[in-house]
Amino acid sequence: MRPFRPLSSLGSLFRRGRRYDDLSESIEEHLAEKIDELMEDGLSREEATYAARRAFGNATRVEERSREVWQWPRLESTMADVKFALRQLAKSPAFTVAAVLTLALGISANATMFSMVSAYLMPHLPGADPQKIVVVSAISPDDSWAPEAHPVSAPSYMEWRGETRLFSETAATHEGLLGALGGDKQQPEAINYAAVTPNYFGLFREAPALGRVFDAGEDQLGRNHVVMLTSGLWKRRFNSDPAIVGRTLRLNREDYAIIGVMPADFRLMGFTPQLWTPMTLTAADLAPAARKDRYYMVFARLAPGVTLDQARAEMRTLGQKAAKDYPDTDKRWGIGVRTLPDYLVYGFGIRTAMAIMMTVVGFVLLLACANVAGLLLTRATGRQKEMAIRVSLGASRMRIVRQLLTEGFVIAMAGGAAGLGLSVWGIRWLAAHMQFNDAIAAVPITLDRHVVLYALGVSFAAAVLSSLAPALQASRADVQSGLRSEGRSASPGKSHSRMRAILVGGEFTLALFLLIGSVLLIEGVYTLEHQRLGFRSDHLLTAGMVLDEAHYKDTAQQLQFVRDVLPKLRQIPGVEDAAVASDLPATGAGVVPIRFEGEAKSPAGEHRTPMDVVVTPEYFNIAGVTLLRGRTFTDNDDAQAPRVIVVNQQFVHDYLGGADALGKRIQLQQTGAEVSSEIVGVVSDVKFFSMQTEVRPEVYEAFRQRPVTWISLLLRTRVDPNSLIPAMRHAVAEVDPELPLMRTMSMDGVLDAQHQGNPLFLRLLEIFSALALLLAAIGVYGLVAYSVGQRMHEIGIRLALGARASDIARMILTQGMRVAGIGSLIGLTLALPLPKIFAGMFAGMQFISPPATYAAMLLAMLFVGVAGTLLPARRAASVDPNRALREE
Repeated sequence: MRPFRPLSSLGSLFRRGRRYDDLSESIEEHLAEKIDELMEDGLSREEATYAARRAFGNATRVEERSREVWQWPRLESTMADVKFALRQLAKSPAFTVAAVLTLALGISANATMFSMVSAYLMPHLPGADPQKIVVVSAISPDDSWAPEAHPVSAPSYMEWRGETRLFSETAATHEGLLGALGGDKQQPEAINYAAVTPNYFGLFREAPALGRVFDAGEDQLGRNHVVMLTSGLWKRRFNSDPAIVGRTLRLNREDYAIIGVMPADFRLMGFTPQLWTPMTLTAADLAPAARKDRYYMVFARLAPGVTLDQARAEMRTLGQKAAKDYPDTDKRWGIGVRTLPDYLVYGFGIRTAMAIMMTVVGFVLLLACANVAGLLLTRATGRQKEMAIRVSLGASRMRIVRQLLTEGFVIAMAGGAAGLGLSVWGIRWLAAHMQFNDAIAAVPITLDRHVVLYALGVSFAAAVLSSLAPALQASRADVQSGLRSEGRSASPGKSHSRMRAILVGGEFTLALFLLIGSVLLIEGVYTLEHQRLGFRSDHLLTAGMVLDEAHYKDTAQQLQFVRDVLPKLRQIPGVEDAAVASDLPATGAGVVPIRFEGEAKSPAGEHRTPMDVVVTPEYFNIAGVTLLRGRTFTDNDDAQAPRVIVVNQQFVHDYLGGADALGKRIQLQQTGAEVSSEIVGVVSDVKFFSMQTEVRPEVYEAFRQRPVTWISLLLRTRVDPNSLIPAMRHAVAEVDPELPLMRTMSMDGVLDAQHQGNPLFLRLLEIFSALALLLAAIGVYGLVAYSVGQRMHEIGIRLALGARASDIARMILTQGMRVAGIGSLIGLTLALPLPKIFAGMFAGMQFISPPATYAAMLLAMLFVGVAGTLLPARRAASVDPNRALREE
């Protein structure tokens, strides 16, 4: 057997023209020799020519068989189909442009949205073999955000580090630390940093861009004052100084030596530290009591031969053992093992939003394909005679289908190329609007190879979806009726009209379903963003800060700072009052386990856990939280006075059944001990988080009785809060010039920041809904306009027999509205379960579906149907009957 040589065969493909010419020349020479021989035998040239050709056979067939022997016949046939399709489309530029642009809109929308999927669900990960890296996390027993992605305790990490059978290397990191960066005679700034074990960078197999990484032993006290910089901080703060290694920076009032700079692409989605320090674990951090303090992320590299399932099974067993050995801290907790990519996506919590957006743009693409399919059906109707001639000459139905599919493929590829070009702009616009927090902004959204491949796949799918049904329909052409028909009077036939009506009706079904879903989501988000939060957010200036251990080691120093800074803040012109709180209202807060005095201790993990906020006495008045019963705090509620607390209404409702709370004593479990406190006041409820409808039980503690180091400043102002930011910074600097402020903004700005990507999400829904409505209008317009063009003779007869123009217009409007109405009713029916579906997908959101909303969307779709039908109806009503009859 002759071996197959691809390069040789490919070369023969490009030399085929010369070989075909040589073959034709050889056949002609052979026939000429045979003719000469027959003429020598006495035949005339004409008789000899006929005899030679009869003896040789069909020369064309011989050429075709010879070409097939030379391989690539199917490819050549396909190339011929493509060339023919290009010629046919060039003859109808208006049709081609309309079809290509329609598909380009749908494909560009899909490619743009898929750029987010590529960036977040298929992230670029640092280092070598990132698929071998796993994240070992704690599984929370509570129904919390990402319950399988909780940090773990230091003792747990130390135990797992010895599991060398499962992991070849294990590292830990304490993310989300806040520090004050000073030095270089620059303004101190608050930065986000991480403390990591020395082998952290080695686990990722990532080398620094400058300097070196941490050495073993640099996690010990006395040697731990070294830092690694991110590329971003190096460029921004140190001007990309190539001699930065060896210099000193000031972090949290202490000097650290800069030993290296990591490359720009060393980043993990959701983790945005600006520098790294060695993680130092003390004896207290490793004590059994520290098992409740879950702060650390654990990364591990699977040992050779160990599978993910094996690692999960072994770690599950360790988790069960820990629950038995340490029931007070580990009961009901589990251990999870996820690959690094899976963990990052899971922890980011973006699958649902991505799924919704990809579903929306999928609907847009289907609408675009339906429109192009309608255009192709219209085109096929005008080519009935061509199809009939092809069939009469021996073309099979499959051959016709293949040719028409090729035309659809050419249109889709052109639409894909145009759509990819449009998506370049769309991706830039999307990336510019994906800057609402540091974690989101750190993920690059680009036109990468995944997006290009996806656009290519979508183009193939669009080719099939838009051209298969028209191709099958056109291949059923009746030869005799097609040959009898004359170009412009060719009837579309009931099957063509029915197919177009089904396509347009399907467009209205999809468009209304998409419109109702978008409106429900928009209403749900709008209601959430404009709900009553239970406090006054206007004219409220806020800032966060951390009282570092280097300067504020004990509670006396922390209290003294607050005593000093509040008078300074109150002296700022335009400030009514100032307060300090551990957490801002409606921004979430920590929890504290409690029990009422006289109750038995609850089993581990089954405590009542209300939110816990520490405030100064002015907080309630400044925040506008109403006192309902009893009193709030005073300056006398200090460390020497009996411990008192204030609770909210929800606390009374959930834990006391609405009974009188004043005078009740509860035990708060803090720092390993129970603290007895008396309830002295009840205040109104404040929402737990501005983007949730939930109200949780809440406990307020007096700052003078329990100082904390993470604090927020609140200033009630008479003027624009943002105008007082410089004065606030100056007032704090007078008390402590090395203490930076964080997130300095108005409370309204804080709430807006919590909306995260909601404005972008809603904007995209609005854009795609408008695009769906536009495509539906174009679809019904194309259907009715084509119908009017095919029924000109009928309309002329009706007018000649006395029909009024209004009757004709009504007839055409009825035709379009019948299709729009049926499609809309189906879409309305399919959309009825959407509120329940969305409620299950988005916890904490309410999706109310009043009949008025559905009725309004149905009317909107019917209006689109009228708008798309009106112009063809006016054209039909203005037909000149004499001209229409003459043109038939």
